[in-house]
Amino acid sequence: MTDHGPTAVPRRDADDWEVATVDGEARVTIHWTKRPRNRLDRFLFDLFGTDRERELELDPVGTTVWRHCDGDHTVAEIGERVAASHESERVAPVDETLAHFLMRLEERGLVRFDASETTEE
Repeated sequence: MTDHGPTAVPRRDADDWEVATVDGEARVTIHWTKRPRNRLDRFLFDLFGTDRERELELDPVGTTVWRHCDGDHTVAEIGERVAASHESERVAPVDETLAHFLMRLEERGLVRFDASETTEE
């Protein structure tokens, strides 16, 4: 499990995604190919005929997060956007909810983190 601080900068690693409007709200669908992590995974994928193509449909909160994982926004900035854009009951506590969601995206190889650049004066 990884833990990234508020100054970490998430960047999308998946290029195949689309935005659609569902019930008046934007929703992102991400498409990617699951890669086996080792020979055992590859063997089991082949043995059970597991489809490697994956699709993940995000809800409006996830869509807000995904759209801001562009390498220009820190985790803290994304948290502020989520808190301002969605009902507090849905996202509270924002920091924990966001951290967990970003961790899951990272585990799936859909985002990576860049350390924020610090400017020295």
